[in-house]
Amino acid sequence: MGLRMATPWKHPETGSYYLRERVPVAVQETAAGRTVAIVIEGQSLSVKIGGWVKLSLRTKDATVAKERYRDASAALQEHYRLIQQEAATGPVRLTQRQIEALAGEYYRAETQQHQDSPGQPDEWDATRSALQDMGETVAGLERLHGDSANLMLQQRGMTVDDGSRKALMEAMHRAYVMFAEGQERRAVGDYAADPRTARFPAFDDGAMVTETTRAKAGQPQTAPRVSLSDLFDLWAKEHRLAGGSEKTARDFAHKLDSLGAYLGYDDAAAVTQRQIIDWCDHLRAEAKLSAKTVGDKYLTAVRAVYRIGVEKGRITAAPTDGVRVRKPKQIKTRPSGFTDEEARAILLAALQDPSTLGNMAEKNKLAIRWTPWLGAYTGARINELTQLRKQDFITEAGIPCVRITPDAGSVKTGHYRVVPLHPHLIEMGLLEFVAAQRGEYLFLTPAETLEATSRRAENVGKKVSEWVRTGAGVTDMGVQPTHGWRHRFKTLARDVDMPDRLIDAIQGHSDGSAAAGYGETTAKAMYREIQKLPRYEWS
Repeated sequence: MGLRMATPWKHPETGSYYLRERVPVAVQETAAGRTVAIVIEGQSLSVKIGGWVKLSLRTKDATVAKERYRDASAALQEHYRLIQQEAATGPVRLTQRQIEALAGEYYRAETQQHQDSPGQPDEWDATRSALQDMGETVAGLERLHGDSANLMLQQRGMTVDDGSRKALMEAMHRAYVMFAEGQERRAVGDYAADPRTARFPAFDDGAMVTETTRAKAGQPQTAPRVSLSDLFDLWAKEHRLAGGSEKTARDFAHKLDSLGAYLGYDDAAAVTQRQIIDWCDHLRAEAKLSAKTVGDKYLTAVRAVYRIGVEKGRITAAPTDGVRVRKPKQIKTRPSGFTDEEARAILLAALQDPSTLGNMAEKNKLAIRWTPWLGAYTGARINELTQLRKQDFITEAGIPCVRITPDAGSVKTGHYRVVPLHPHLIEMGLLEFVAAQRGEYLFLTPAETLEATSRRAENVGKKVSEWVRTGAGVTDMGVQPTHGWRHRFKTLARDVDMPDRLIDAIQGHSDGSAAAGYGETTAKAMYREIQKLPRYEWS
C-alpha cells in the first residue's frame, strides 16, 4: 500500500486532460504570484502559481495523460521545494563564471538540437535583427529565455536572486545570438568546428558536485531519491511482517498523505525539522486537531516511518527527531466510561423494535441490537464486535465464548483472544441469534478481501456510534459513543476485585511486562471473574 496519488482532470466539454492541483499550504504565501516552467512533451510551458495550479497536458488520451501528469506534478513539487528552500536560506547569488557556464549549456543545447537542419540563411539574418530589438528590454528577455532559465536552474536545484536571474538571461541572449550566427553559417554549408564552445567555462558552484562529474571522477554517486511513499512502503512491509493490522497501515498512510499534501512534494530527504514543526502547528491551528491527536497520531506515524528509513539506511537522519507537540493539561469533567444512566439509556434503546430504526440496512440494525450488549459484558473494541462471524462463537472447557481474531478482520494488537460470555448474554438468546444467521458475518456483508471487510466493519461501527448519539440520546461529547464501554468495563471489573492481568486478557490489553508473556490465561479463569460482573437488569 502506497500513498494516495492524484490523477489528471478531464475537461467535461473538450475531453482534454489537465493537471489541476491545490497549492500546498506550506508554500501558498511564498509561492503566490510566481511563474514557473513545466515541460510537457519537450515544450517548456509557463504556469502561474495561485491558490490552484492548472496546466493543460495537451492530450485526450487517458494513458498519455497519466504519464504527463506524473512528470508535471513531480516538476511542480520540485518548484515548491526550491521555493521553500529559498524561504529558509535565501536565494543564491550567481558568480559571473557560473552565469557564463549556464549560458554555455544553453548554447550547446540549442546547437545540438538544430544544427543538422539549419534552414535558410536569410531566415537567420532576419532572426538576428529581431533578437537585437527583443534583447534590449527585460520583458523581451523574459519572453525569449525566461522559461529556459527557470528550467536550467530547477534542474540544478537552485533558486537565484533577481539580479542573478536577469544577468543569466542577458548571458543566455548573447549565447543565443551566437547560436543564430552559427546557424546562418551552417545554412550555407559551413560545418567547420565551432571555436565558440571553448569560451564557456564548466559550471561549478563551489560545493555542488553533479552525478556526471562524480561518475567521471570515479567517485561514488549519491543515493537515489527516496520519497515519502518509499518510506511508507518500507514501514508497511515491516509492520505486516510483525503481524500489524491493516487498519493501522491505512491510518499511517493517511497521516503521510497529510504531510505530503502540506509540503507539496514527497522527497523524504528534503523535509526539515522546521517543516515538521510547521506542519504540526498547521494541523492544530488550521485543521483544528487537538494537541493529543497531532502528537500521538500524526507525529507518531511520521516518526515511525522515518525511523524505519534510518534503520534501513535509506535516509541518514529523521526530521522528526527532537520534535514534540506540547499537550495542555487536560481538563476532565466526567468519567471516560458511561455512567449508570448512560449505560441504561443505550442498552434499553438497543432492545427496541428494529422497525423503529427506519430504512437502515438490516445488518446495521442487528449491530445496534447486539454490539452494545456485547461491549458492556466484554469490554471489546467496537470494530472487533462488528466483524464477528458465526464460527467465532465457540465453547472452551464447556464455557460459551467468543473468539476475537485477526482472521475475521482488524485486531489492534494483531493477536487473537478468547473471551467467555457472561451468563446474561446467553439468557438473552445471543447464541440462538448467532445460529439463526445465514451468512458468515453477523453484522456485515463481507468484501472480496479481508482489508476491505475490515473497512466495512469500521463503517458499521460508525453507524452504531451515530445511533448512540441520535437514537439512544447519549450526547455528552466527553464520552466516546462506543469506546465508553471499554472504560466502564474496566471500572466495574475493579469494583469486583478482578485481577488486572485477567482484565487485560479479556480486553486485549498488555501491561508490557516480560512476565505477561509467560503462561496462558484460561477461559475457566476469565469466566470465574466475568461472573462477578453485575447484570444490566432493570425492573
